[in-house]
Amino acid sequence: MHAACHQLPNDALYAGGSGNGEKTVIYLTHMRLMRESERTVHERATCADEVPRRVCAQLLADETRYALWHARHENSMTTVAVVKRRERQLLALRSICVAQVHRTALLRYLRDYRIVGAARDQALRVFHGVMDARDAAIAEHRTYLVAASSHLCATELLELAGDIKGVELLRGYETVYGQYFSLFCDRSRAVERGATYLLSSLIPEVRANAERVRHRIVTGHLLPRQPVPFSSRRTSSRPSF
Repeated sequence: MHAACHQLPNDALYAGGSGNGEKTVIYLTHMRLMRESERTVHERATCADEVPRRVCAQLLADETRYALWHARHENSMTTVAVVKRRERQLLALRSICVAQVHRTALLRYLRDYRIVGAARDQALRVFHGVMDARDAAIAEHRTYLVAASSHLCATELLELAGDIKGVELLRGYETVYGQYFSLFCDRSRAVERGATYLLSSLIPEVRANAERVRHRIVTGHLLPRQPVPFSSRRTSSRPSF
């Protein structure tokens, strides 16, 4: 049975009150990072947003898959918790989100561009080599669910700590990286067919644009400099998966 996130104790290091009963987060402990993450997965499994609901519900429906996510996400949260400085924690969470954008990119490409049949098998071979197409699809779906769940959790943690600008930058990165990744995959499929890909000349420019956005994210551009009042309420910002 999955661990119930609401049963874990509230754990974070706070600064003093602001006079109206609010507290500000100095940094988040490992226990708090995992509690919020587990809560996010359980809440999003029943939310109104279709894609997050489907992702988290599928994650929770399979014990082995959930255990894999939990182990990997806990390792990631350990790297966040050990720094014990709010600014460095935000940078670590941003970097985790960037990594999840990369890990979800292939399935998002297949889904968003409706790549099916032989074209799907071609795209899977680019990343999975000679692995059987069915096995590659299953492995990629598992990777996607685990990474998309961690992306959602890390995004919510950024919101919790007040890094709303970081969340906005990450949403922009999802878009520009997706553009680059689709061009890369389309070209790779064309090469496999022995065809000429007419948009090849655009790839360096689109890749450079994505790299500029990534650099802004991981170097702390628009990083909030002061602790913000803690709130368990979420904003409307969501990764698009």
